[in-house]
Parts: sequence; C-alpha cells; structure tokens
Amino acid sequence: MIGDTQYSSSYTKKAQITSYFGFTIWKDFNNRQSHRKITESGKGFYLAVQSNNQDAILEELMCSFETVKFGRENCGVSESDSDVEPPSVFIRAALELDYLTYKEFAYILWSLEDKGGNFTDTIAEISQARQSGGLNIPEAAQKYTDAKPIMILVRWGFLAEGDTVGGARKIMIAPIVLDRYRKRLSNLKIYNIDMDMYVVDDITELRVSESRLEYTERVTGGSNILLYGVPGAGKSYTIEHEYCDDENRIERLVFHPDYTYSDFVGQILPNVSEGIVSYEFTEGPFTRLLKNSYENPGVEYFLIIEEINRGNAPAIFGEVFQLLDRDENGTSEYGISNSDIARVVYGVNNLKVRIPSNMSIIGTMNTSDQNVFTLDTAFQRRWNMRMIENDMSKVDLEFSNHKILDTEVSWKQFNEAINTIILRKNVRVTSSEDKRLGAYFVRKSDLQYNADEKNYELPEKERLRAERNNSLFADKVLKYLWDDAFKFTREDIFETSRYISLEDIVKKFKTSDGNERFAVFKEEIFNLFISEKINDEEI
Repeated sequence: MIGDTQYSSSYTKKAQITSYFGFTIWKDFNNRQSHRKITESGKGFYLAVQSNNQDAILEELMCSFETVKFGRENCGVSESDSDVEPPSVFIRAALELDYLTYKEFAYILWSLEDKGGNFTDTIAEISQARQSGGLNIPEAAQKYTDAKPIMILVRWGFLAEGDTVGGARKIMIAPIVLDRYRKRLSNLKIYNIDMDMYVVDDITELRVSESRLEYTERVTGGSNILLYGVPGAGKSYTIEHEYCDDENRIERLVFHPDYTYSDFVGQILPNVSEGIVSYEFTEGPFTRLLKNSYENPGVEYFLIIEEINRGNAPAIFGEVFQLLDRDENGTSEYGISNSDIARVVYGVNNLKVRIPSNMSIIGTMNTSDQNVFTLDTAFQRRWNMRMIENDMSKVDLEFSNHKILDTEVSWKQFNEAINTIILRKNVRVTSSEDKRLGAYFVRKSDLQYNADEKNYELPEKERLRAERNNSLFADKVLKYLWDDAFKFTREDIFETSRYISLEDIVKKFKTSDGNERFAVFKEEIFNLFISEKINDEEI
C-alpha cells in the first residue's frame, strides 16, 4: 500500500500512513510497541491496490474520510489532540479555491488550530492573497508544511499535481474524484466534533457500519430563529405548521425569571443507590436534544424556547451562547469545553461541544411584553429575526368568521375593528401597535356559546359549567382591553359614564344577550364592529 521502493528502515515509519487512514490500527492503542492489525477497510484497500482497481481504491479512501477521525485518537498520529480534520480541510479548501499549495494548506491549519480562526474567513484571506501578490506564511505555520498524508493521496490518485504558481506546486482534487464524489466531498466535516461517533471495542478496533457505503449524511441548514409579534399573532402556530409538528423531534420549554442555566443545560444532582450517595450530571433539554441530534444525523431537531425574553437569556445560555455562531452548513463555528455535556453527548469528556447542523433553535417573543429582560445586540445578532404578521386574512375562515357567543359580530370583525382603533386613535400609548389583539389571541372555544347556561331544567353543576364557558371571552379580551391596551384611554372605547370599573364591564357583557353584550362599548365603536369597511372618519 505504501509502495515497494522504500528503504527497509522506512517501512515502520511509513506504516503510520496506513494507520492514519484507518487501514491498520494498534492492537493496544496505548502501547506503541504492540502489533498492528489490518482493519476491514484496510483489507478492502489492500485488495484494491493489489488488483490495481482504481475505482475501489478511491471508494475506500472516500469512506475513510467520512468515518475516520484524523485530528484526535488516530493511530497514525497518536499524539494529536485537535478538533481539526486536516485531510477534510485540504479537500474542502481545494473545492473552494480550485487548488491548494502546501504553504496555503499550512496557513489554513495554522489559522484554524493556532489562531482560532474560522474556515470561511481563512479561505477568503487566501483568495485575496492570490490576487495581491501571494501569502505571507508566519513562522509558527511552518510546522504544518510537511503534509505527508496529502502527498500519499497524490500517489494514490485521489489528488493530482498541477503546474506551479509562484514556485509552488498546485495540488487539486483528481478530476475523476471530483466528478464522482463532489457532493460527498462538500459534506466532509472540517471538525471531528461534527462527525458521527463510532464504537471502539476492547482492542480499539474501529467498528464502522456493516456497509461503509451506507453513510448517513447529516442534515444541514440548522439555524437560530427568533419569531416575534403581538400576543396571539400565531408564533406557535407558525412553528407547528412551517417548522415541525413532530413532538419526537422537539424539546419545548418556557423561559421565566427563575429559569436558570442549570435548568437549561443540566445540573449535578445527588443519586442514592443501595444506601450510597453519588452525584451525577442530569441533562437539561438543551443537552438532551443535542445528544439526539448527534446520534441521528439524518433527522432534523428543534429546540423551542417560548417567551425567550421573559428570562435572562444570556445568563441562561451561559457559555452555550458561543455555539450560536454557525457556519454555512449550520454547525457551530466555535466549540466550547464542557465535560458534562461532552460526556452525555459523545460518551467522553474531552471533546469540544458544538451544535450540529441538524439542530435548530427557535425562540418566540411578544413585542408587547413589559417588565421583562432585554435581549442585547450581541445576543440578537446571532438570531435570524422573523416578524409574524398579525393578519386575520391568513387565519382559517371557520375560526375568523366564528360569531362571538350569541352575537352577530364575528371574531374577525371585532379583532380588525379594535386593532384599527389602537393604531389610529390610541396615540398616547407608546408603541401602540404592540397592543393589538393577535389573530389567535382567543381560542375557538372562547367564542362558542353554550345555551345550557339558561336551561334551568339542567343540574346546577352543568349550568355553571356553561356559564364559565360563556365567560371566557369577557374575562380574557375585555380585561386585556381595559387593563392594558386602553389603560390610559378607556373612555375612547368603553361607555365609562355608565360602567366605571372592569367589574361593571365584564358583568354587563356576561349577563346580556346577543348584541346587547356590546353595550359596554361606545355606540360608534359597536358600529365599527358591524361595519364591512372601517373608514378613518368613523374613528
């Protein structure tokens, strides 16, 4: 596999190359004097080389890139402890830039590993340097210029040498490889933290799937989305109908003033077993969903955070806040060190944690909320903000046209009239648009009239149940209008000369029948409820 033209003293050292690609492994990973053994993939690669089957050689190498960790716990470079996957970095960079030189490769590794840079910015630096006279390689990057794995990939035909530029040889992906594997190459993980975990047994033999060709690609496109709008605009409805309605792929939680980092990520709790007390990390919803996402790369998962601004979001996220920066595929650009999360998700505690590309976070926020925590700019910039319009025309007709109890006024008529008044008349209220009634401010059950309330032949318990049902609209909507939306301008819509308190308003509405219920409003306001079109002159 490494060729038959080597000096005899070179074979032991060169055998590290086959270990690097997972074709051979140490029988005892911790003992470098132990025997090496050939893996199943190594057997396949050996047979392909012996029979000069180039197609099989390329396939075995492609599978190696997709399954072997090169940066950490690799038999070929046992001392390496890095999140970065050098071969994948080279291939992804060559895809972006058409070719790569060894010096450019060294610069990329230095930028990612030593400087803490990100892949996208580093590629942009190289592209710009090519146009402006060349790349200056720092002294610290020189240690990465000896790229033997890349050289052997040229020898094996996976990569190819081109002409020279500035005295440096161009290395590119072989055309046959590019034609055959372009999509799989573009999905290679730059960081081993993003790779699927494979079980290692007692003798550290890597167990890949029964068929290495049955590689499951991780879903990409994970993002952080913040839905905002007036209460009842349909934020939760949007999540269910546009993002995910499968509870098996969702963790749903609500932020509040007492919600903490420990609730969100997890905490160490005492555990009593056979009279012995031990302390174990119990994962929170974030860690639990993170684990599911990593173990099921072909499934898209969603962390739903309702009322995200009702808790101290930056404090709740803690260092997880750093993971919200994502790359073009949706994976966290930067990893964090958290041994508790790593142990739950990966089974080991020394891997850096990242949000995978198949996990999205969706937060909801009411724009009218007062006395809540403010989301600072640094936090908000890591989210894709999406306003949910308060539009009755997009609501199910059966719901929007449903009459309010036993009146002739539909929910749509009432909602649009009140919201128009709020926008055009209630000028003394700061941010009056945030006080509007959301299209889903009420449920259909809040609008339904139960005639059993007046059926005195029924048992009192049933009549009281009907009465409670018929009170839902008044207790929810009228209270909101009185205490919040029109708190300082009640006389603009309510008949305050006759009904001077919320109690009077609600009692009158509940004890009346039909349209008489709306007598609590000024006459011109009621006329707006039953008007087909509202004009400015009417307000």
